[in-house]
Amino acid sequence: MARKRLKKASNRAYYGIVTAIALAVIILVNVIVSFLDFRVDFTRDQRYSLTDTSINFLKSDSLLSDKILFKIYLEGEFPAEVKRLQKAVRDKLDEFKYYAGDRIEYEFINPNKGSLEDQEALKEQLFNKGQGIRPMDITYRSQGASNIIEVFPGAVVEYQGNTIDYIRFLEGGQYRLDERLEQMVQRGTNDLEYKFMRVLAKATRRDKKKLAFVHGHGELGVPYTQGARRNIEDAYIIEDVKIEGALGGLDKYDGIIIAEPTKKFSDKDKFIIDQYLMQGGNIMVFNNPLSIDNDTIRRTGKTHSSRKRTGINDLMYDYGIKINEDLVIDANYDPFAMPGIPKGFVNWYFYVRAAGTEHPISSMVNPVKLPYVSSLQFVKTKNETTPSVILTSSSNSKSFGSVPLLSIAMERQFGENPVFQDNPKNEANRLMLGGIVEGTFQSAFKNRIVSAYADNPDAAIIEKSEKPGKVMVVGNGTFFKNTYYDSVAVPEENRYRYIPRLPRGKEIDELFAGSPMGNFEFFENCVDYMLGESTLLSIRSRAIDLHPTDKLKIEKYSSFYKIINIAIPVLFILLMATIVFVVRRYKYVKK
Repeated sequence: MARKRLKKASNRAYYGIVTAIALAVIILVNVIVSFLDFRVDFTRDQRYSLTDTSINFLKSDSLLSDKILFKIYLEGEFPAEVKRLQKAVRDKLDEFKYYAGDRIEYEFINPNKGSLEDQEALKEQLFNKGQGIRPMDITYRSQGASNIIEVFPGAVVEYQGNTIDYIRFLEGGQYRLDERLEQMVQRGTNDLEYKFMRVLAKATRRDKKKLAFVHGHGELGVPYTQGARRNIEDAYIIEDVKIEGALGGLDKYDGIIIAEPTKKFSDKDKFIIDQYLMQGGNIMVFNNPLSIDNDTIRRTGKTHSSRKRTGINDLMYDYGIKINEDLVIDANYDPFAMPGIPKGFVNWYFYVRAAGTEHPISSMVNPVKLPYVSSLQFVKTKNETTPSVILTSSSNSKSFGSVPLLSIAMERQFGENPVFQDNPKNEANRLMLGGIVEGTFQSAFKNRIVSAYADNPDAAIIEKSEKPGKVMVVGNGTFFKNTYYDSVAVPEENRYRYIPRLPRGKEIDELFAGSPMGNFEFFENCVDYMLGESTLLSIRSRAIDLHPTDKLKIEKYSSFYKIINIAIPVLFILLMATIVFVVRRYKYVKK
């Protein structure tokens, strides 16, 4: 008996010592960890981590030298989809604070609190005549009744005592709790870091790079590029320039855009563009070498394409990109409005929805609509450059002739779901629609200086790049074009004449709102990449997968999973109790 008591005491002492040691180790580990500063993100898409460029910016006292306040208007009772966005915003700002410290401040505000007068005044202030945060009205069903909740999914940003910008996490409008809202929340979450960093960059930017739209050769006029300009005007100084043979006329610009030229470039102008590239310039050429008249198609059902013969294609060829004089047709297309036929449109395979590639410019953008696009090819040159494809057609596409005839009769031949290739899934069928070459170039005017400059001492030719440069070509020049017209009656001709004008008021905002196309985002990425503003580009290229809830599956299997959640813990406890009982009985029962 005494022996058994001694054994029991010995066991108790042993287990007591083991427990004490375990507790001491846990406490010691916690004390050590409390003096260490580290974070580990185990999520596959690194959703709780910032990009290196953001971290470096936030840590820098010279770049972010003062406090910035984010007022988030996402406080209150919301459906699960909006709560996910709310949590994502809070998590992202906490991550910003971790690196920037008290220079980042934020508060969540409920715009539906206070008296009705105060609420209306605040909401009017947030809306800011359409330039601020736009409200969302979300319709949903709860307990058999239909409800509408108003949400202001955005933030007001204050820096050095002034409101410097508004952030829209989601676009305003009428929504239901459906897949469309899920996708918007997904995209809104993807864009959080970019939107916060864009505001920070705007608030702290001291110097802006210069970007020029080249004119004088029938390029897109200023009214047609207002939408694109608005997207980048906070980040760059934008000017319009006519070269007109002026030596060094482009030298002060960090990048130039040549958009949809229709007239011939003189040798003088091509020489100045060439020498600009030799000095490390960045050239963006958005150009379809063919001219197509949509009015003729609507009136007669067909039209001939014609060559523009601007000469810019020859210059691009010397730099390593050939613009073919064809048109691409694609099974991934947009319709063409035809008011004169019963259904009001035709399936128009020439309106290509171009796909992005793995390049950061296009890896995360929606399809880019290219109405009438020519295919491109890289050609071998003596330049020391690296080529990259940034836009392609789908694998079910093909080149449609050289300077082809376009006819709406094609729809009868190919139908709504056309097949343009023997194997439509073969990735080799993809055609390049946008490309870049970057590195050092040889002058297209090497050994043949323009005669007008032959005796000009200021026109000494640079035969090879002094600095690396970049040349980008897209086989369409209107993908970022916005169109606004005023109509003027012409009674003697029984018709209206349409005059292009600058957009007014909220028209540009309406142009962007809710668009499933990635045209303007692609344009913005192009400019950022070409002018070396890779900080925001690297952020915009990352994706976060939210794994949206499948509501139909929940409705179908909810009872089953409820039973599983209740039954399994209870059964586990009963099983463990049974095992303990059996073990104790076996160990301590008298044999």
